[in-house]
Amino acid sequence: MMMKKQNGKLSKFTIAVIAGAVILLILYAFKKRAVIKNKVSSIATTVTETIISEPNYTGYGVQLMATRDLRQAKQLMYDFARDGYSAFVLSTELRGRPIYKVRIGPYSYKSEAVAIKDKLKRRYPHNRYVKRSIVIYLP
Repeated sequence: MMMKKQNGKLSKFTIAVIAGAVILLILYAFKKRAVIKNKVSSIATTVTETIISEPNYTGYGVQLMATRDLRQAKQLMYDFARDGYSAFVLSTELRGRPIYKVRIGPYSYKSEAVAIKDKLKRRYPHNRYVKRSIVIYLP
């Protein structure tokens, strides 16, 4: 776009266009900042409430890991939650000792869980937990 000068000055139209563009850029920057802030806070909220012992839902999910190390389970859950997946840790007992299962879900249909597992395999082709993941039914 060429800016026409009238007597060595920019036209009112040109100034208005530049001012409008600057305002739009500022609004866009604030919107992006708010979206990022909201996404991070929603992930933080989701993550703090996702270590459960009695699931209150049914459906299908993708199990990534089962471990006795709560710290390791939380870290894997955070990694996938940060990437936008509905990850959680299910705490159960096996032979009187706690075991923590990292899962993604729940999904109403098995086909949804299978599609998520396939998506995970494409997105994380070298992740050992994704390679060994299984689709499970959450009673």
